Amino acid sequence: MTEMKLLVVGANGGLGRQVVTHSLERGHQVTALVRRSAGQAETPGLRIVEGAVGDDLAAVRRAVDGQDAIISALGNPLWLKARTGSAVMARATANLMAAMHLHQVRRIAMPLAWGSGASRQQTAWPLKALTRLLIRRDYQDFDTAEAILAASGLDFTIAYFGSLTDQPASPAWSAHPGIKTPSPLAISRADLAQCLLDAVESPSPAADRLSVSGARKG
Repeated sequence: MTEMKLLVVGANGGLGRQVVTHSLERGHQVTALVRRSAGQAETPGLRIVEGAVGDDLAAVRRAVDGQDAIISALGNPLWLKARTGSAVMARATANLMAAMHLHQVRRIAMPLAWGSGASRQQTAWPLKALTRLLIRRDYQDFDTAEAILAASGLDFTIAYFGSLTDQPASPAWSAHPGIKTPSPLAISRADLAQCLLDAVESPSPAADRLSVSGARKG
């Protein structure tokens, strides 16, 4: 495996921490872009850049400079789960695209919730109703982020997933090129991290959109 210089965005989140851990285990040099760096332990192979990806374009440019590929592990704090915060995906994606064009970095992988963007047409009607009513703000933001990415002219992979768990990594997850309902819908953060890493490591990605299924029980 060729060593890469990878930028992980949203590295302090649950998924982001898994991406950083597995990237280092695979021998890559990792830059983590985080809102706050306080309390970050020094780790061989890991560089920390502090900045808000949706609001601080200068920090995003510093972090992107010199990278081989980007992995976004961002998500919105869904109010449906009693979390507060602004929608950040579209603003963050726009800043990442601008910095990638500036520094001529072409490869990015990004997860998006099933039912957003191009996957909406394959979504069952209860989820469609949910995304249009109770979590409309977030799914509109996801849609805009995907549109920005798709129009960028860069080499991207979008990984659609159902729900995230904290189960340990498993070799039994799967990724299907194109848009197909994930089955099972639930996937561990560790497995989704592996999928995103596989996508940026591949010299010839299988598709620009993947549907990612979790490991089956039993």
